[in-house]
Amino acid sequence: MRVLSTFSVRAQIKSPRERFIFSLMSSLSALRILLRTEHVARRRVATRARTTLQKSAFSSSSSTPSSSSSSSSEKSSSMTSNAISPSTEKNNDFRYGYVDTHAHLEMILEKLDNMKYEHWIDSVREKEREKVYALDSILTIGCKPENWAKVEHFLQFEEVYGAFGVHPLNASVWDENATKNGLKALREKYPEKMKAIGECGLDYFVCQDPNVENAKEWVCPLDCREQQQFVFKEQILLAKELGLPLVVHARDAGDGEAESDCLDIMRKYCDAQQKIHVHCFTGTTSFARELLESFPNLKLGFTGVCTFKNGENVREVVKLTDMDRILLETDGPFMSPTPFRGKVAEPWMVPYIAKVIAEVKRDVTVEDVFEKCRENTRVLYGI
Repeated sequence: MRVLSTFSVRAQIKSPRERFIFSLMSSLSALRILLRTEHVARRRVATRARTTLQKSAFSSSSSTPSSSSSSSSEKSSSMTSNAISPSTEKNNDFRYGYVDTHAHLEMILEKLDNMKYEHWIDSVREKEREKVYALDSILTIGCKPENWAKVEHFLQFEEVYGAFGVHPLNASVWDENATKNGLKALREKYPEKMKAIGECGLDYFVCQDPNVENAKEWVCPLDCREQQQFVFKEQILLAKELGLPLVVHARDAGDGEAESDCLDIMRKYCDAQQKIHVHCFTGTTSFARELLESFPNLKLGFTGVCTFKNGENVREVVKLTDMDRILLETDGPFMSPTPFRGKVAEPWMVPYIAKVIAEVKRDVTVEDVFEKCRENTRVLYGI
């Protein structure tokens, strides 16, 4: 009936001007119908996903650690509203992608009985086969020249990207020419896969003197600190030269000196707009505020530490950090989130970290965390 009516109207149009107006109105009407159809479809997908997410929760073993028993019921209620569903409805094709923005794949697989990457990633896909979330990508880290080749091996896989640098605890191996040239060569070889310089920075918690008994229980001596500072500065400059983001490791010994020195070096050598990922943040709230205020393109990475019973200080930092400044990471194989303490931390555990961040933030849902952190990763790393 509508087709006949349209032809009838068109038959009565005589002038070119009337034909033009009729054609324009028809096009606008078709566009409105198309947009309305797309809007309805998107709302259906989003509603279906949100409903699925809210139907079930993680098991009680994965509940957020609390520093006081009085908040248990409150956190239980939060867990229900922010839960990640373990499975999707059969016809739901909507999945939340996420990225582990900091992991050490070669160490993870070594600890998993030297498992082959191909077998490992297949096991991850199987774990997530019916979940509403799925691992999109992994940023694996090369911390010293002698393990760069191991990390380079993983770049052949589609979902893996790399960051290369010299960790502060490896600062003694820095060679002014060889190390810089090696990093530049990797960037030339993998222009699409090498995403950052690092991790680099300061670590005053661990002593680097191999002649000291129980060295890990000693504070890093001053001469090692000076070497760390120099190597950190050099990698900041190299990141700027190559136009790459910077991955920062900052670990204090409890006296605040590493945080203070880190800020001084970054303020002196980093560009104000430089893209920076301060990974595995476990520092003070004042340090976090200084970093976030000083560098507008800086983001903080949170690991399984935020799920620990004794991780209240990290959860406080999560509270004060805007969602557009947060990245998800495991730092695997270290610091597996609750309920996997004592096991090898793997990228597929990231959703457990996302869940706790949602609970801590209170005004966001788990799907909000997935979506925002995924976008943050694109902004910082282009992944």
